[in-house]
Amino acid sequence: MQSNLIKASAWITAKWLEGIMRNAHGADAETDLAEFGAFQANLAEVIALDRGADFLVSRWGAEIGMLCGGNQRNRRLSTLPQPSRGQLRRICVRAMTSRTLAAESAVWAVRGGIWECLMLALPAADTEDGISSLLIALLFAPHPLFDHPFQRDDAALAVAAPTTAGSA
Repeated sequence: MQSNLIKASAWITAKWLEGIMRNAHGADAETDLAEFGAFQANLAEVIALDRGADFLVSRWGAEIGMLCGGNQRNRRLSTLPQPSRGQLRRICVRAMTSRTLAAESAVWAVRGGIWECLMLALPAADTEDGISSLLIALLFAPHPLFDHPFQRDDAALAVAAPTTAGSA
């Protein structure tokens, strides 16, 4: 795992713990994603449905959409494309049942690229029945064994490539 992903996840975890300590002293329990600064784009918040059988996305960071098929706000995790659907749901269930942070690393092949991913699921609110919402962090970077994460024919990310005509 790239050390930058690990450092970023440690920072997000520290911010989450800081929020828990504030909430223990009577502060508002709602998670303010703006507190996470630049990582706000890598965060989502999900609400547990049917005691964790599925999760509804209430907030969705812009960067997550790059690997998860666009903005998924107001959709269920069970409807996301693979590999995000299975892996994000699994980590959410683990965080819900353990009532604590759950982390998982994976390698995803998405949009013609190979990505190292680090996923965190952090309980954001709970009720007498259990965890009611989770904060999800999806941190990713191009896999170090591959040159570039996108194929040249990716129209959404097409840029003018330098031509080699006239080169010896």
